[in-house]
Amino acid sequence: MNNHQLLEVRNPFSGELLDTIKKPTPLEVQDAFEKAEKAYQNYMKKMPAWERAEILFKVAELIASDSEELSFLIAKEGGKPLKDARVEVARAVNTVKMSGMETLHLNGEQITMDRAKGSENHISFTLKQSIGVVLAISAFNHPVNLICHQVSTAIASGNSVILKPAEKTPLSAKKITDFFYQAGLNPDALQYLVLSGKETEEILTNPVIKYVSFVGNADIGWLIRRKVLPGVKVMLEHGGTAATVVANDANLSIAVPSIIRGAYYHSGQVCVSTQLAYVDEKIYDAFANQMKESVNNLKTGDATLPDTDCGPLITKAVVEKMEFLIGDAKIKGAKVLIGGNPLANQCFAPTLLENVNSEMLVFKDEVFGPILSIIKYKEIDEVINAINESKFAFQTSIYTENIDLAFYYAKNIEQKACIINDSTAFRVDWMPFGGYKESGFGTGGIKYAINDMMEDKLIVLKNNYGIYL
Repeated sequence: MNNHQLLEVRNPFSGELLDTIKKPTPLEVQDAFEKAEKAYQNYMKKMPAWERAEILFKVAELIASDSEELSFLIAKEGGKPLKDARVEVARAVNTVKMSGMETLHLNGEQITMDRAKGSENHISFTLKQSIGVVLAISAFNHPVNLICHQVSTAIASGNSVILKPAEKTPLSAKKITDFFYQAGLNPDALQYLVLSGKETEEILTNPVIKYVSFVGNADIGWLIRRKVLPGVKVMLEHGGTAATVVANDANLSIAVPSIIRGAYYHSGQVCVSTQLAYVDEKIYDAFANQMKESVNNLKTGDATLPDTDCGPLITKAVVEKMEFLIGDAKIKGAKVLIGGNPLANQCFAPTLLENVNSEMLVFKDEVFGPILSIIKYKEIDEVINAINESKFAFQTSIYTENIDLAFYYAKNIEQKACIINDSTAFRVDWMPFGGYKESGFGTGGIKYAINDMMEDKLIVLKNNYGIYL
């Protein structure tokens, strides 16, 4: 008899028990890997692009038809405000649909062969080919769209998938998995495994795995890269201390609401949430006053209510972390302009700090919560140097009407992406997305992930009749 461990899934705001999930036994985990490998060899590897695309288009339709129920589920199990959950579901529909479209354009290239004497009578070209079983380890903060990014791109590229959702948000992931089955995907080609971190670590050396897609904590991501077998590809999406710059000519009517969104969306529990705002000294007071007013107007509470701006944090431990970070900052000289305290139901007041320096944890470590620090500056180069010294490099932004300043900043800043006149948290699902340094490894985004999950096979054909081709 199998003795399954049970995982309780609870609403982080109310504590309500949403569901109880049976976790797989070690034998069931091994069976899942064997099924995924067989499904790849016998099914996915042979499936034509048009059939993969049709499955993805059908999944997009199923998500769209269930959008409201999915949105409430995201709000209930993950604490994301309902209005933001609705946006996430709409994005997920687009993510899956565009993955299907990209499936139909997986072209290799012809290689010019007459560049040197002796190779004139050859034709060479590449073919795009799938690689095998993809292990997708996802995060709680975008429990539908992240799953769609990881699974849809794997299916689009002709691979099978082992999906390990976040333990805090497995219900949304299960619904998306079921949609793939309903759309006609062989169930063996998408295995859903709810595992703990320790259990996940134990499967990393399974020889079936050919690719690992990971979204989450940097320490875990780098552990994955060390643990996987030689030749296994990895894509790691971590986080950082996303910094924005507000120049003295910035339009504050645009910059302030944009930064509010970037800093406090999902209570700051996003890998590119704005954490540091460098503000030119000439406009610092005006900016700080507008920010205080805007933060004060944010509504924190039950994520399922339509007017909530900031829901609960995902665990009590995260609430305690916010208290610790603010305590550390205050001891070292920071001033709390607004917020800074825990609230009922695992919530934390959106917080604005000033007088922050590089010795504080809120400056040098990822916060991943509703805390924004504003820092006064005189010269742009001092900002660039401070950001470039960080161990993180994901997305940054600058608000300015000066095109020369914008491009100077963009060219000299050491980040994977620079956003001009929008938030550090800006993303569309088809753009390249990811970090380097400690912020990650590789590049996500629909087209980029699909290509990364494939190999280019070179074909060379020699014409033995000496006819120039």
